[in-house]
Amino acid sequence: MLLGTALWPEGPGERRALVARLASGRLADLNRIEALRLRKLGEGDPERLAAVLVPASLRRVLEDGPRALVRVRQTLAYAEKWDRRGTLPEVLAPDPASVRLLPCLPRPTRLRRSDGTCLDRLRVAGPGARIEESPRPTLAALGILGGQAAGFCLALEDAGGAVLGAWMAPAWPEGALELRVGTHHRRIPFAAWEGLQLPELHPGEALLLPPPRLKPLPEGPGSCQLVAPFETLPLVLGGTGPGGTVQ
Repeated sequence: MLLGTALWPEGPGERRALVARLASGRLADLNRIEALRLRKLGEGDPERLAAVLVPASLRRVLEDGPRALVRVRQTLAYAEKWDRRGTLPEVLAPDPASVRLLPCLPRPTRLRRSDGTCLDRLRVAGPGARIEESPRPTLAALGILGGQAAGFCLALEDAGGAVLGAWMAPAWPEGALELRVGTHHRRIPFAAWEGLQLPELHPGEALLLPPPRLKPLPEGPGSCQLVAPFETLPLVLGGTGPGGTVQ
């Protein structure tokens, strides 16, 4: 289950909501799908009830705890079955081409490094962000009520804040994370973080794990990508270039 936050045009305004990536590649608006499911069951005031059970905000889901995450999984399973039948309306699952993916957790309750020092939680960017510092890719653990990690996303620190990937994966990923700049790349196996003990996490917080040291890459502005099995995160480099520290 991959959960994120997306923004798309709707009538004269915009819709911003919690989305999940379906097997077909479409993005399910989980809050609206839950509201429609409740309406079919004959529940009174389904929109209001859905706002409590499956909020249109990942942060609210994390603050509500593991039960809310279970409910999100159930709604996603319902959406997958509907999508496989080929009748899931576009208003409930917009085409990815019409959607702008935001950081999966746009406004965390707290943003900090693994050493406990805090970053500016209001300075969170997502896919396509321009970064001014040399990229030091890592993962962020996202906290849920109870002190545990609900999942992990791609991350890097920049300008006193952070860039977070579009998708929260619910389990520790397998394989490796790659930093790609032009024809150059650096590969970081996820095993590099094995044995790392996470502190107790605040609900809705993002904790950046220690970034591994990388061999230098060519300097200069341009574009780069962080590539993981569950996401490719595009970035724009400023003038500092993607240098690094030799391992």
